[in-house]
Amino acid sequence: MPLVTTPRWRALAAIASLALASSTAAVAQTPVAPPADFAICSACHEITAKAAPSLGPNLFGIGGRKAGGAESYDYSDAMKAYAKPWTAETLQAFILDPAKAVPGNKMDYPGANDAASAKAIADYLMTLKG
Repeated sequence: MPLVTTPRWRALAAIASLALASSTAAVAQTPVAPPADFAICSACHEITAKAAPSLGPNLFGIGGRKAGGAESYDYSDAMKAYAKPWTAETLQAFILDPAKAVPGNKMDYPGANDAASAKAIADYLMTLKG
C-alpha cells in the first residue's frame, strides 16, 4: 500500500494543504504597491476602505463594482448609464481613454500614456479589496 493512503500521511497532507491555503491567503491580503503611474490618480481618488470620496470616487473595492455605483459620489449621467461592472479589462480601457470608454464622463484626465501603464493601474485597482 502506498504511503499516501495511510491515515497518517492523509492527515499530514491535509495539514500541509491547510498551511499552504493559509499562507496564500496571507499573501493575497498583503497590500500591493501602486505602480508609479498611479500617482496622478491619487490626486483625485482615495484608495482606503470607507474613505469619503474626494474629487473622484473612492476606488477601494472597485473591482466588480458597478460603474457609477460608489456611495456618496455624484457621478455624471454618462457614468450612471454605463453601469457595467468594473473588471481589469473595463478599467484598462477607461484608464487608457476615459472619453472613448465612457463618452460624457466628468473625469478630467486625458488617459494613460500607453496600454502597459493602463494595464498596470487596472491590475493594481483590482487588488484594492477587503
